[in-house]
Amino acid sequence: MPANTGVDLSAETVVELSQHPNIVGIKDSSGNVVKLGEIIRAAPPTFNVLAGSASFFYPALVLGAVGGIMALANIAPEQCYSIYQYTQEGRHEEARQLQLKMIPANTSVTARFGVPGLKLALDWLGYYGGPPRSPLGPLDKAQ
Repeated sequence: MPANTGVDLSAETVVELSQHPNIVGIKDSSGNVVKLGEIIRAAPPTFNVLAGSASFFYPALVLGAVGGIMALANIAPEQCYSIYQYTQEGRHEEARQLQLKMIPANTSVTARFGVPGLKLALDWLGYYGGPPRSPLGPLDKAQ
């Protein structure tokens, strides 16, 4: 996760790593769809690319990603699956519309409120999100 680690592997590095027999794929959280496309284009067809955020899930699928590992899927699994299924079925307008509809929710559980927001959303939906671990704290009432 480049936003958390400060490390953003170049497409060229990922393509080189994709040649190793023990490396079968990557979860790309950069959000750079140009880089994602370059990886998909140049890596072996057996190398799996996964979208690391629901914010660019549909564009990633259109480029050839095989799926996603996304925070939003914890609280909106049906919607995330529908984007995948619509894309697989060639129902691109439905996938695009659902992608656009889910962007505000995704932003809330990633960039805006982060892990504490995701955990609270899980609690609201009847799951157990629980308290965030230190150094993160729970959201306050205003948030």
